[in-house]
Amino acid sequence: MTRMQAPTLRRLIFIGFMLVTLPLVGTIVTAIVQVDGFARDSRQALVSVEQNTSMSRALAGRITELERSARQYQALSDTAYKNLYNEHRVEVRSMFDRLTEVDRDSESRAHLQRANRSELAANEVVQAIGSEATAEDLEAAFAALRDDVLAVVQAHSTAARRMGNSMPEQAGVLQRLLMGQAALVIPLSIGLAVLFGVLITRPVRQIDSEIRSLGRGALSEPVKVSGTRDLEELGHRLDWLRVRLLELEAQKAQFLRNVSHELKTPLTNIREGAKLLLDDGGADANDAERRSITRILCNNSIRLQQMIEELLRYGADGDLTPQQMNEMVYLDRLVGGALEELSLTLAARAVTVNASTTPVIAEGNAKRLRVVIDNLLSNAVKYTPCGGDVSVVLKTGDGAITLDVFDSGPGIREQDKAHLFEWFYTGPRPPDAVLEGTGMGLAIAQEYAQQQGGHIRLLESPSGAHFRLTLMESHDE
Repeated sequence: MTRMQAPTLRRLIFIGFMLVTLPLVGTIVTAIVQVDGFARDSRQALVSVEQNTSMSRALAGRITELERSARQYQALSDTAYKNLYNEHRVEVRSMFDRLTEVDRDSESRAHLQRANRSELAANEVVQAIGSEATAEDLEAAFAALRDDVLAVVQAHSTAARRMGNSMPEQAGVLQRLLMGQAALVIPLSIGLAVLFGVLITRPVRQIDSEIRSLGRGALSEPVKVSGTRDLEELGHRLDWLRVRLLELEAQKAQFLRNVSHELKTPLTNIREGAKLLLDDGGADANDAERRSITRILCNNSIRLQQMIEELLRYGADGDLTPQQMNEMVYLDRLVGGALEELSLTLAARAVTVNASTTPVIAEGNAKRLRVVIDNLLSNAVKYTPCGGDVSVVLKTGDGAITLDVFDSGPGIREQDKAHLFEWFYTGPRPPDAVLEGTGMGLAIAQEYAQQQGGHIRLLESPSGAHFRLTLMESHDE
């Protein structure tokens, strides 16, 4: 991918934020402009109609005064009244001019034009007073003027009512328009948010999955992360870590092979040589001392070999670190298999096993659970004297699985109880045992049990030892 095709995570988040908010901001700005324009136009229209209505009513009042002065002039023939008439007429003409300039309603403008003509006609009658105009002519001219001015007032009142009635309708139209814009923009913004959410979280989920795979030890598949440039770079680093872990695993395996070979070979030679010395020794005191020393060498070489083999066996699947619990384990079958493997030892020592098991399923690592069960059973058999008995009880209850192992041996000394699960701690050797234990069996068993969400405890027992393994019960069928 090119640099433009794979932006950084920060840039992708910024772009997503801008694209998601841009339609919303645009819609908000548009709504503000539209509402402001509607309010401004409505306010101007209402002010204009109100001014026109007030001015037309004032015009009607001035027409009345104009008619009064004209009648006084016609009745008295006094030029003072004519001058008064002319003053009133100047005001009337000014009102006509202002109304003509500001009035935008076609109906009221038509009535205003007729009123304007009627005023001009009435003025001609007034100017003809004393020569041709009669009182009847003056009455008729001003009657027509009054009717036309009244029509102007009524037209303005009608326009005001019409304006008041139309505003709710215009507001409804604007509301529907804004709702339509919101209905388009909100799903668009949500869709963009979901899209960028997927683009941002998908590589994060991939990284999480790859890290979990590395934690489970799945190192054969390369790490692949597709997404932003910085997250892809992080994926490359994880793949480098995977390769490095593979190299370390290979080095560890090679080291274990070399160590096992280098240690087991001289130990085998020491053991064989010690046996030869034991088999070929004489009966004098020196021979007896030599045989004693040789026996010590032989026993310790066997013990070292056991420790090496046990470490190699328990570390064969990698190490003692936790592994994912991803399988259903039939514990009753594991117990039966472990007892079957101990059958020869049991027969040789004449040890009786009383097993009470029910079908039990647990979720965990079958291989490591088998190690736990093998250790508990082999220890019980080891410390049970010849002709003794071992009891095994596997059951479930209260959401937990318990495996109880009882032996009829000498039990655990008080000073040993606090150290049972410590690494390389060994208690007293059983009377009929040739070699001491390695001190790793119970430590490894406890480690594995805790990894499966359980634990091993030593319980009080009137005779012998009583160990209990507790695990969480599986709810899967």
